[in-house]
Amino acid sequence: MSQTTETTPGISSVERRQGDQPASAARKLNLLVVDDNQEVGESLAMLLEALGHHAVVVRNWQMAVEQVKLCVPDAVYLDIEMPGISGIEIGRRLHHNPETANAVLIAVTGHSLPMYMDDALAVGFRHFLVKPVRLEDLATTVQSVLAG
Repeated sequence: MSQTTETTPGISSVERRQGDQPASAARKLNLLVVDDNQEVGESLAMLLEALGHHAVVVRNWQMAVEQVKLCVPDAVYLDIEMPGISGIEIGRRLHHNPETANAVLIAVTGHSLPMYMDDALAVGFRHFLVKPVRLEDLATTVQSVLAG
């Protein structure tokens, strides 16, 4: 079961999608997907690209650091459970880096445990997605990034 949680209340995802249709067509986002499982990362990137945006997949924090030097992403989809440094810690580092502080952080995990959600929101993540991620949940996160 996938879910998306925003830290700020507001318009429902259906209203947001209808209201922001022209903006999504006009602006193509640069998105970064960080997931140690290559197939999962590539699947997520394909869905994001199907929504009309550019997505790059990396498999660990070192590759993420190198990628953001090449192109600062509008949003970063971070797998929470990865070997070495967790997605929460990568998000913390991105959030505190002046070059990437404005990138929207989106947690992606196979577990919907409250502790993961609490940790992610405390670091500055704006959304929390549970795998397998649904296309409509991805569309909601993309619309949120477009809306600012």
